[in-house]
Amino acid sequence: MKFLKNIYQYTFRFNLIIGRLLIMGIVGCQSLPYQPYARDVKKRPQQSGLIALNLNHRQEDSALAQKMMASNCGQLKVKVIEEGEVVIGEKTTSNSNQRYESGESDATVGHFFGMPVVAAGKDPSTKTSAEASRMQIKEWQINYECENEIKSTSSSELQNGKQQLKVKK
Repeated sequence: MKFLKNIYQYTFRFNLIIGRLLIMGIVGCQSLPYQPYARDVKKRPQQSGLIALNLNHRQEDSALAQKMMASNCGQLKVKVIEEGEVVIGEKTTSNSNQRYESGESDATVGHFFGMPVVAAGKDPSTKTSAEASRMQIKEWQINYECENEIKSTSSSELQNGKQQLKVKK
């Protein structure tokens, strides 16, 4: 009796330890921080680039993309030219089934004027069915340029500048 009591206590303690470890593992996995995702598709340093995000991106992903664009452009201003969904590939899934049906032998169903009446059996057969589906793989892409801070001056501003120079002479 005492032996069974000791086994019960050890089993209970073992299950309690396993339960605690399981709970700690579940809670630990839930507390992992989100890792933002953005990648450079094309990059021309100090000029332009193309960044890809997940199609259903989060705010953290957009912030990482902004940081990457600013890093590429340095002191220059970032100008987003275009952003949106882009098809980057295609995924094809197919499913096929093959069913084998065994044949049946001839069966006698009765007699007619003393001669047996036979029903013909089925020949063995194989039935095949196939199905395929295609799905586009998409991502969100941001196309950007690094803008120079140099302003283009209009012809009227140039004329005003020339007149001011003449007056100073």
